[in-house]
Amino acid sequence: MYEEIKQVSSDPIIDDKLRQAMIKQMEIGYQQMYEINLQMANDMFHLESEAETINDNIVKGEW
Repeated sequence: MYEEIKQVSSDPIIDDKLRQAMIKQMEIGYQQMYEINLQMANDMFHLESEAETINDNIVKGEW
């Protein structure tokens, strides 16, 4: 069994397929991180906008 594992792990075709699978998973992970960061930036912008509106209303005496 050990020899079979050793042989499979040294097979360049399998090694290449594993590398491709790892790269694909990394691409998926980076895309998910990008989407999360974009959503966080949008949320922060929305919160800042709301805070500015509240601030303006306080200054105008409308709060």
